[in-house]
Amino acid sequence: MALTIQQNPTTPNQANGDLLYVVTSNNTNSPQFQYVMEVSDGTTTNTIKQQPSPYGKGVFNIGQIARDFVSVDNIWKTQEVSLSTLSGKTISSVFYEETGSSISSSVGYSSGVSGSGVYTLNGVNDYDDWNFPSASYYTSSLSDDDTFYRESSLTNAPLTQSIREDEYATLSVINGNFDNDADYKQDIFYFEVKVYDDNDSQLQTFNWYNLTGNGGGPRSGSDQQWGSPGVYNGQTDGTKLVHFAAGPQNFSDAGITLNSAWSYYTIESQAQASDRGPYATMVWLNRRYKKQDGQCAYSGVRFAFLNELGTFDYFTFPYADSKTDGITRETYDSNFVNYSTSTNGVPYDTSRRGTDIYSIKYDERRTAESDFLSQAEADWIRELVESPSVFIQDGTSFRPIVVTNAAFNYKTNPLTQKLFRITLEYKVANQRFGR
Repeated sequence: MALTIQQNPTTPNQANGDLLYVVTSNNTNSPQFQYVMEVSDGTTTNTIKQQPSPYGKGVFNIGQIARDFVSVDNIWKTQEVSLSTLSGKTISSVFYEETGSSISSSVGYSSGVSGSGVYTLNGVNDYDDWNFPSASYYTSSLSDDDTFYRESSLTNAPLTQSIREDEYATLSVINGNFDNDADYKQDIFYFEVKVYDDNDSQLQTFNWYNLTGNGGGPRSGSDQQWGSPGVYNGQTDGTKLVHFAAGPQNFSDAGITLNSAWSYYTIESQAQASDRGPYATMVWLNRRYKKQDGQCAYSGVRFAFLNELGTFDYFTFPYADSKTDGITRETYDSNFVNYSTSTNGVPYDTSRRGTDIYSIKYDERRTAESDFLSQAEADWIRELVESPSVFIQDGTSFRPIVVTNAAFNYKTNPLTQKLFRITLEYKVANQRFGR
């Protein structure tokens, strides 16, 4: 026995957490012995070295490194399906022993052993979750004849949300497999929207298949089963995280207009049945969006924010959006008398400045007011306040902002208060140019 990997993090997982590998070796008494780990996303490779612990083990945590490999997919305006290019990547690792022939000799690597690849999302693990709780959002052991309902969308938002006619939204879900297996997978095959009026009468239905031609994959045709060559074994990092259009403005951009009488719509994702059509009783996610009208002529603020699971959530604060522009002026004092005059006299010039401004800077700050929130909504909005990547919808564009709330009390006494309101303070990330 030489180098052995005793522990791997599970896959899929979250980059912003503890992703632990434990290795051991029977060569730790060799001169200049160190454990070496090479971590790579296929493009960039980082190398970590450490001496063995008193028990001869090496413990490597790639959580901090994984954050450098993943970023954010700006997918707010998805029209049907879009694939992840930045938010999810497989992080691979190789372990070596570094030794020398003596305490003063040169050193070299040996015993290259590959660790299991970990598909990481740009999300967060709580301190008590040593590994991403994959089973909550990903199922890898379901066969084609199963009947189930599972909420696999990568969001902690309540199942019912409010949305306006001109607002964007998306839903994200882990797709396919992580081991090129033809039988075990989370096959996100079909996406269906059903629109209803106030009387719960269905007004319209439209749908998309998760196909390469619609912006998804890895299927190129709806007649292909998951076990078909080029589907299950054509899975790449680029098709393991898919984003679906979920907002009225997304539908409108795709050429689909909601019936003017719509009151709410549901969104459902289904697996593929044995007849190669959608499997109505194998449901991966089911969400409901109810129509929200403007409140008292307030335009409101639509936020898009990176949630704890590494994808975007959306929420509208419908009331007043207060704006305060702070202006900082840098000045210097100059003499009232112009001592550099070229004439034989000094004119009395009342327009000459004694104080001059040489720099003006702006600090645009905003305050948004939420509607009354349930306990579940208030708990979820904590992710907005803590998010490192927040945007506001401005017409059909998204502008980056920075939330400036220093504290956020998202739980109050549930025995005396059932509804909550939140005041969110933020500033635009790209300030106006000064002079």
